[in-house]
Amino acid sequence: MIKRSPSTHRFNEVFKEFKKLTDQDPGAAIAAARLLTPDANLDQNQINELAAMTLIDAGVACRDKLAVDEGVAILERQLEAFPTRNDLGYCLANGLSALADLGKIPSPDLDPDWYLRTADARRRARNLYLIAALDPSMPPHLAAQSYTNLANSLFVAYRFIEAYDYFLKAIDLDSTNGVALTGAARALIRLTQIGSADSLVLQTVAANYLSKAKQNPDRIRELVGEAGYQSLLKFMDTKMPIGRMPDLSKADDYQKFVAIHRLSLSPTIEGLDLSLARWDSLTLGSITEDINSSDGVPPIFAIFNLLKAEFLSVRFVAFFALQNALPESGKYADTLDYARYGIQPSMLTLAQRACLDLLDKVAIATSDYLALPGDPFYISFRNRWFKKRGKNEPLQWDDSVRDEIYLKNTDLIAISEASGDIDDGGFLHDKRAMRNSSTHRFTVLHDIGASPSRDNKFIDHFSEKAFINQLIETLQLTRAVILYFVYMVRRHEKRIKNTDRIQAPIIIPDHDWIRGESDS
Repeated sequence: MIKRSPSTHRFNEVFKEFKKLTDQDPGAAIAAARLLTPDANLDQNQINELAAMTLIDAGVACRDKLAVDEGVAILERQLEAFPTRNDLGYCLANGLSALADLGKIPSPDLDPDWYLRTADARRRARNLYLIAALDPSMPPHLAAQSYTNLANSLFVAYRFIEAYDYFLKAIDLDSTNGVALTGAARALIRLTQIGSADSLVLQTVAANYLSKAKQNPDRIRELVGEAGYQSLLKFMDTKMPIGRMPDLSKADDYQKFVAIHRLSLSPTIEGLDLSLARWDSLTLGSITEDINSSDGVPPIFAIFNLLKAEFLSVRFVAFFALQNALPESGKYADTLDYARYGIQPSMLTLAQRACLDLLDKVAIATSDYLALPGDPFYISFRNRWFKKRGKNEPLQWDDSVRDEIYLKNTDLIAISEASGDIDDGGFLHDKRAMRNSSTHRFTVLHDIGASPSRDNKFIDHFSEKAFINQLIETLQLTRAVILYFVYMVRRHEKRIKNTDRIQAPIIIPDHDWIRGESDS
């Protein structure tokens, strides 16, 4: 039995009281939070934290931006005083996300500039959520909620595939988290609406998540309150066609690796169509060009073929390296710091950096397809989407990108938002840092710890386990961005086919069919 101090016990009691009041009367909760004062069992820091959390939660409930601002300001001061308190970072992330949400202009139409106005706050919030989720001292249910809130932030940015991955991380930590379960189902349903070729599989998996969520109504109420539970209740009763869950019983080890980590380039994000010999079946489909365009096949087909083939190559290199049974002909000096040298760890670092390099090629592919201006020698994933930003200047879309986004190409928002998260301060920054390490310096992996025998500015050291986790996540990120690119193309094609311009649809036959190598 865990013994709690009177202070902790009193804190939990007051927190529950304020949570109940927030559900019943958020305005009264805000007023009461502002009147909180220390007593024999609650010190000033605990009062600050209780007040801040209440001001944010109740402020959201009654759309009181001033209260949320006040709560965020308190947490900024608390986190500055206690920088290792990642639970405070989690609460601050909630406040930053709430401020972003309250900054939306009430309208059924897309507000592209909202993504610019709130980009910094939302990016910081996602980073704080990840830090909290990865903190080993964080209780699993709170780490799961951090992943859930991170996933919700991605969902708002049309990054449904990444959101799904993080909802699943939350479910792995807390299988009773009905918010994560309904979130995963919501992401799958949105992907069926985008146009997944195997929507029945996605709907079946989504129905399974909703069924599990309904089994834990009290847990949902605990997480989001009664009002939040009622808003989810109707969704949990959604009727969907039910088919068979993905079956991997006949899959080989490589296919299982791809399916388990959701790394296929196919029109679905769950399961593999093993009836196809070539189950990475994602294609661009047809491309519509002006009738006066140059002769020949549009270059975007060659570009996408290469982008796809390079991802599949990197994915296989990663799988092969993770088998840890590679022939080794090299003899290496031991540096006496549990470092691993040889083909296998080097293949892991090669795969990670090659995978992240593909993001730059997505920027090039987008530039070609949308005829965006710019020298391909200088276009990168980080500089394609926004204007160069000076100190204290607001974020602005690149003019040509902005035009496409204002035509409601939300998949371009997803791609551009991902670019911000690999930059400094973003929750994906470590993946870029690892790529830069192995590209411009030397990367050493350790099977115990990550401390060198001697520090050296030309060498970076990582735990092999942590590096492998980052590699899998980098593969998932790159796969998601490639899918967003395909969705972006399809959305653009659908729109221009409804215009009055004279156009010619171009459908390219299957490469293997032309060469007589097709299995269909």
